[in-house]
Amino acid sequence: MELMVFMTLLLLLILVPIFYLFNHKKYNGQLPPGSLGLPVIGQSLGLLRALKADKVEKWFQERITNHGHVWKASLFGYPTVVLHGPAANKFVYTCDGNLLASSQPPSLTRIVGCKNIFELSANDHRRVRAALISFLKLEVLKQYVSKVDVEMQHTTTKWSIRRC
Repeated sequence: MELMVFMTLLLLLILVPIFYLFNHKKYNGQLPPGSLGLPVIGQSLGLLRALKADKVEKWFQERITNHGHVWKASLFGYPTVVLHGPAANKFVYTCDGNLLASSQPPSLTRIVGCKNIFELSANDHRRVRAALISFLKLEVLKQYVSKVDVEMQHTTTKWSIRRC
């Protein structure tokens, strides 16, 4: 029985790397530096450990030190390119949508829907973002709070009358 378990583990240790080598996609050097890690797992466990220990900044800083401000990783089963720094932010926020497209993992899309603000691109994203910003201005929020307060006072007086 122990020999069978040992042989199975040995076979797995031999076959998994061979499978990974033959099925691993070859790229022409256009990807940024960094490691995709193990298939499916990638660097997700390291990130989760850093999140649990509240050391996310240190985790990112180690990779920025090793690979620079643009690097690749495999997070939660998906290859990811990480951009860091003011130049990267400027590129992301000023590009017209033809060079860069944002996409979310299918699990997040199932949770928040396919028409969420993260999935919108170019003009649709600008239009929805402008509407949200105009909706969330301080003066507008003050008006909403006063209306909600009046409505809540009206509702609570109705409740108190019904109890008597």
